[in-house]
Amino acid sequence: MSLLVTVTRNGATVYSASIDEAVEIGRRQIGEPEEPLLYQNPLGQWRLIIAELELRTVPRSLIRLDPTEGNQWRISNLHKSATIAVPGIKTLGFNESCTIDLPSKIQLPESISLSFESSVTQKPQYVDEAWEGSLCAIGVAPLRLSGNELFEPQQSFSRFSMQGGSGSQLDVQVVLEWLGQAVSAMQRPVSSAGFFLGIAQAVASIIEVDRAEVILWDGKQWEFDASRRFVNPRIDEASLRAPSNTMLQQVLDTKRIVVYPKSHRGSSDLQSMSVQLLHTAVACPILDILEGGNEILGVLYADRMLNVEWQLGRVMEAEQRLIAILATAIASSIARIKRETLVTKYQQFFSPKVTEAISLNPALLEGEDVEVSVLFCDIRGFSHTTDLIGTKAAMSWIGDILSELSALVLESDGVLVDYVGDEMFAMWGAPEVSPDHAFRTAMAAREMMALRKNLSERYKESIPEGIDFGIGICTGPARVGNTGSKQKFKYGPMGRTVNLGSRIQGLTKHWKVSALMDEETAKCLPSDLLKRRLCRAKVVGLDGDLDLFELLPNDSAKNAELVAAYAAALELYESGCHFREAVRAFGSLVQQFPADGPSLIMLVRAVNELVEPSQPFSPVWNAKSK
Repeated sequence: MSLLVTVTRNGATVYSASIDEAVEIGRRQIGEPEEPLLYQNPLGQWRLIIAELELRTVPRSLIRLDPTEGNQWRISNLHKSATIAVPGIKTLGFNESCTIDLPSKIQLPESISLSFESSVTQKPQYVDEAWEGSLCAIGVAPLRLSGNELFEPQQSFSRFSMQGGSGSQLDVQVVLEWLGQAVSAMQRPVSSAGFFLGIAQAVASIIEVDRAEVILWDGKQWEFDASRRFVNPRIDEASLRAPSNTMLQQVLDTKRIVVYPKSHRGSSDLQSMSVQLLHTAVACPILDILEGGNEILGVLYADRMLNVEWQLGRVMEAEQRLIAILATAIASSIARIKRETLVTKYQQFFSPKVTEAISLNPALLEGEDVEVSVLFCDIRGFSHTTDLIGTKAAMSWIGDILSELSALVLESDGVLVDYVGDEMFAMWGAPEVSPDHAFRTAMAAREMMALRKNLSERYKESIPEGIDFGIGICTGPARVGNTGSKQKFKYGPMGRTVNLGSRIQGLTKHWKVSALMDEETAKCLPSDLLKRRLCRAKVVGLDGDLDLFELLPNDSAKNAELVAAYAAALELYESGCHFREAVRAFGSLVQQFPADGPSLIMLVRAVNELVEPSQPFSPVWNAKSK
C-alpha cells in the first residue's frame, strides 16, 4: 500500500506526495533542493524535505517512515532530543517506533504538520514550466556507439522543417541520428581539445548553420578560440564577421537564450550593426551549475549569414531547445571537472559528506563569522620517543598516530585544519553548519582517549611507557575561511577561540589530565555526559578568565564519584573561608584517587592558603605559561 503524505504549514497545504518505500523526513541539508520536496539523494535514499536550512527548530533527520508487512507503515523517531507525539498511540522517544493508524496526523515545530492516508502508488513528477506542453517522457534505450567519432546525419533539422516535415512525420531514424550526433559530442572528455569543437560541429550539422562555436567568459571579457569553432565547409571563414556583441551582451545581462530574429517576419529589437548581415542567430548561456546557475561560464553561439545558397527558416523553438540541451551538457561537464578538482583538493581536509557539500556549493568556503568548536591534540613525549626509537621510526610512528586521530575527525564530519609537528588542529561547525558541533568535538575527543589503549598495545615493545594525548577544546565565534595563501590552501578558523583552544591544550600537562575544555563547550554538552569543573582560571596572553573543565574519558561510577567529591571540595576552597576543610577534602581525594592530578594540585593550593593566606583571596588560578 502506498502512503500519501501531505505537508501543511500554518494550516495551508504546501506539498503532497505518494510514497511506497522508506523515506526520511526533516530539514533541508546543504546541497539538497529547496523545500518542500521529495528527494532521492546520491545514495539512493528518499528524503522528504519539510523545512528550510535556517529553521533550526526542525531537525535535519526527524522521523522515518517504513513500509511493513500487512500493508502498514511504521514511524520512527530519529532525533535524540525531540519527541514525536502520534495521536491515539504514544509519544516516541529517540529510536522508538510504532505503526501508524490511517488516516493520521502529527504536529511538528514551526506550525508544520504531516498527514498520512492510503494512496494509489504514484511517483512524483516535476515538469519545467518552460517546456510544458511538449513531450515530457520518452523512453530511449542507451545508444551503443562504435566510438566517439562524429558523423553527419542524413538530413538537418532545419531542412526537414523547410521541406514541410511535421512532428508526426519525423522519421525515427533521423531523430536517432541527431541524438547520436549530440551524444557522440558529449562523450568526449571536457579536458580534451575536441570536446568544444565536437559540440560546435553537432550544432552546425543538426540545425545547419554557417558557424557554431563555444565562447567562454572569464569574468571580464569573452574568450574566442578557433579550436572551439566549427565553420560549414561551404563557407569562406574569412568572410564571416565576428559573433554579435549585442547578442553576447544581452546573454550576459539576462542569462537567457537570445535569438535573432524574434518573429517569423524577421523583426527584432536588435538593431545593432553586428546583426545586419545575419539571416538568423542564436546565443545560449552556459551557466555555472556550482554557483546555482547565477554565473555565466560562456555562450554556445550559432548563426547563418544572408548570403547562403538557400534560405532556411529562422531558428525554431525545437532548435533552441536542442542548443539549450547541449549548453547544459557543456555546463555539466565543466561542473563535473570542477567537482573532481575540488574533491581531490579538499578530501584531505574534509569528510566525504562535507566534501560533497562543498563541491555542490563552493561558496561555503568563503570567509564568514560563525560559531565553531576547535580541538588541539598533542602527542605526549614526542621528543623522548624520537630519542628512544630514532628519527626514521619516529616519522613512521607519528604518521600512524596522526592518521588514526585524523580518521576520527573525518568520521565525525570535522575539518582537519593543520598539523604542527606532533600536534593536530581540527574544527567542527564549518563549512557545513552543525548546531551540535560542540558535542561532536567532545565525542571525537573521547574517541581519541579510547584510542590510546590500542596504540599503546601496538607500540608496547618500542614505547613501553605507553602513548598519551593532551587535548584542548574551545567553543566560540571565529572567522572561518582560507587562512593559507594563494600558493597553499588551508581552510580553518582565526580569532580568540582558536588562541584560547591552543592555550587550554597546553594546560593539560600542568593539570595532569588528558582533555580540557572551556565553559562554553561544557554548556553545550548534555548533563549526563561526565565532566568536571577544575577551577576558575586565567590563561597567559588573553584577557578575562574562564571556568576550566575536564572532559573525562568515560562515564564510569568511579569517575562519577570523583567528580562529585571534587566539586564539594572545590566549593570549600572557593568560599575563601574553609581552607582547613578543603585540605581535608582534597587530601581524602588524593588518598582515594592517587593518580588524580587536579586533586593533588588543589590540595597544594589549599595548604598554601592555610599556611600563607592571600590578601585579598582570589579563587582564580593564574597559568604561568602557554
